Formats: sequence, C-alpha cells, structure tokens
Amino acid sequence: MSDLRTAAQWTRELALLEKAFAAEIDAAVSKGGIHLMQTEQTELADKMVADGLLRKAEITLPGGPLPVRVEGYELTHAGRLAYCCERA
Repeated sequence: MSDLRTAAQWTRELALLEKAFAAEIDAAVSKGGIHLMQTEQTELADKMVADGLLRKAEITLPGGPLPVRVEGYELTHAGRLAYCCERA
C-alpha cells in the first residue's frame, strides 16, 4: 500500500486537524476548557495517530465523589505544523 495520500484523503485528514486545532483554541480562550477533540471518525483518527499527526489522550476531571474521565485526540507538533502550513 502506498504512503501517498489522495486529495480526498488529505481533505478528510485536514478537516480533523482543523477540528483538533479548534478544540485547542477553544480551550485556551475559555481558560480551562478541555483541549481534546472527540470524533466518530475513529478509524481515520487512529491512522493519523499512527502517522504522528494526532495523539490519543485522556483527562480526568475532578468533580466531587465521581471524577469524570474524558478521552479524545490532541494535536502533536507535527499535526499542528501540517495544519498551520496548509492553511498559511
């Protein structure tokens, strides 16, 4: 199988990178929000983890007697660079 991406594949990956970037920005603006992206496109997101663009992450939020665990994806430096260079 080739490592080259088709235009359609890159478009889908870029959309997920944008969603992850937006989650980071929203968390920074709200000063304490969750910076993780959650998606139903787990097959694509897991491929992007393998490619080094995203990373699986987990945060446990303290909340009284029942802490809440949030799982999702976050950008790696490579993913952030790929997104920002494409959008520049």
